[in-house]
Amino acid sequence: MRHSTLSHIPILALTLLAAATGSAQATPNWTASTGSPISWLRTTSAGAVLACNAQGLSGIDPETGSIAWTISDLANAPESGYEEIANTPFIALDPASGADQLFIVEPFGGTVVFNSAKAGITTIVSKYFLYANNAIVLVGQKSTKDPVMTCVDMANGSVRWTKESGFSRLTSCTSAGPDAILVSTLFFAYRLNAMTGEEVWKRCPDPKFENAGAMSGLLQMLDKGGANLMPDLEPVAVFVTTAHAPDLCFMAMQTTTRTEKTDSQGKKTMEVRYNTFVNAFRITDGSYAWTEPLQFNNQLGAIVPLERGLLVGAADRKSVDMLDYPSGNGLWGKNGKGINVKGPLSGAVEIGDKTLLTSGKEDAVAMLVDGNGTDLWKKPLKLDGAIRSVILRQGSAVIASAEEADVVDLASGLSLIDGPFKGGDGLVARKGEDTFLFNTKTGLLYELPAGASSVKAISSTELKFDGKEKPTTLEITDAGYIVGSDQNLALIATDGALTFNRYVPAVREPGLTRALKYASAVRAAYYTAAFGYTSAAFGAVSQNIQVTDAGSAAARDITGAVSEVYGDAARTGMDATKKFLQEANARFKATASTSSIQFMLTDLGKRQYALKAVSKVDGSDLATIPVGNDKAPQYEVDSFTNTVYLTDGGDVKAFGVK
Repeated sequence: MRHSTLSHIPILALTLLAAATGSAQATPNWTASTGSPISWLRTTSAGAVLACNAQGLSGIDPETGSIAWTISDLANAPESGYEEIANTPFIALDPASGADQLFIVEPFGGTVVFNSAKAGITTIVSKYFLYANNAIVLVGQKSTKDPVMTCVDMANGSVRWTKESGFSRLTSCTSAGPDAILVSTLFFAYRLNAMTGEEVWKRCPDPKFENAGAMSGLLQMLDKGGANLMPDLEPVAVFVTTAHAPDLCFMAMQTTTRTEKTDSQGKKTMEVRYNTFVNAFRITDGSYAWTEPLQFNNQLGAIVPLERGLLVGAADRKSVDMLDYPSGNGLWGKNGKGINVKGPLSGAVEIGDKTLLTSGKEDAVAMLVDGNGTDLWKKPLKLDGAIRSVILRQGSAVIASAEEADVVDLASGLSLIDGPFKGGDGLVARKGEDTFLFNTKTGLLYELPAGASSVKAISSTELKFDGKEKPTTLEITDAGYIVGSDQNLALIATDGALTFNRYVPAVREPGLTRALKYASAVRAAYYTAAFGYTSAAFGAVSQNIQVTDAGSAAARDITGAVSEVYGDAARTGMDATKKFLQEANARFKATASTSSIQFMLTDLGKRQYALKAVSKVDGSDLATIPVGNDKAPQYEVDSFTNTVYLTDGGDVKAFGVK
């Protein structure tokens, strides 16, 4: 079962407004006829428009409405098999003939870059897009149920090479330059020739298993699929590459063993033991870079590559090691044996020569350490919920979790606002060097000016939402500050006065709001990439903390600092990828200014529904777009071009709002 690639992104507020009189009913900019009733309609995050019916999957030009291409092999393809593949311009689809098959399509030109049936693969387990190698690596099963790994040329869809053993359970696959691929399985790391699949080197993170012998043979057997037959052995492997150590790669391997014991009374207990190795290899020849690996008898947790070194946490204890990249020597704690934190490591943010460590599970604890790992604060910062964002300021930081936000003096760790504000990271916004926070406990909006050490209230009257809702989002516009929730939308002017506050009960049919949620999530993803960076982390516990600072004030060029958000797509010569980059660039830049329109769903009565284009300036309705009486009408919203695409039988209609 596939999961949406946008599932790990926070959803922006959706507001459902009651029908209001006086708004003009929109007329379509164009109508595209596909030839038969449309079963589903989608837009991609880069703006491609797709419609599927009995004729096939068609791409529609969003500017003119002309049918750009049709793939007849994808006629009646199920919408459940559609997936926008993360960090790529491509989409994946299951054909109507079966979920065990896979098509990978470039949606602007309609190029089929991979067809699993033609490649002889019936089930796809994992897929990797390697732009530096112009390749797609797929892992799955053949019709005989035998495991197979296949490398597909991204330009023409042809199979370069296939391996039918030893690679049934990949844990990672990444480029090592145009001619090489780094692959990790449960127990081994490999370097392969990107064009031929030839094995250049193979290493296990535990050196004692490198030599021939019974244990080496056992690992070979387990790596080829034997681990599936041994439920008492649960291996976990993590593979890391980082620009901070470009000549090295790192692999962590954890094994879990369970032993049943019976005491003298006949009572049975299960003993669980963990054994974890972390080691480094030179990418050129696979030789070990460290004299000996890091080894501990604990569960593998988060691994975060930082500029100073490789941060390694345990998932079942309160310990963290900082390892020097070239040598593997410990840099923190007594004799380099690591330091203790307040819970299992969950993330890290570098602040100059210091590091902010976050730990804990459901709730968060943050502490600041120096280059030696020494705790600099007398008391750690505690927040309800996991930490999601950090805004770096001169001498302070705004640290926000899913439920609370605090402004912390970096020198002392003390709160500059007398304790956390309720509401979470969705209610924190920046404008230039100024930071704004909404506190759901007081119902007031606050400003933290650049260089200031305390907040000041902008509004004086408590903002109350109807429907027992609390605000969840804060957005800054030229007109003021938009505060929203699921059924409420309010504008606080720059002088603190409440300009408008609108509410309507929720629409009962959940299928009606899917397209709005998707459009909001797409815009949120672009905003995150354009105005901050996501600190990469790997491991059993992964980090996803958005960090913004003074250099994050303007949207970046996708071919520059944020190109890695989409892999190495900026370096490929594919026309399709160039088109994707052009569209993505425009959308990154569009996030520099807030959209003045919010599309909202309303119930007109008698099971008739409509989308309202609502002005964020004054709350007025700019246009009404009827979407019919279906519980799940086929419409899509592009929040960058303010366009609604709506199906009507075999037609697609585009409604643009200015």
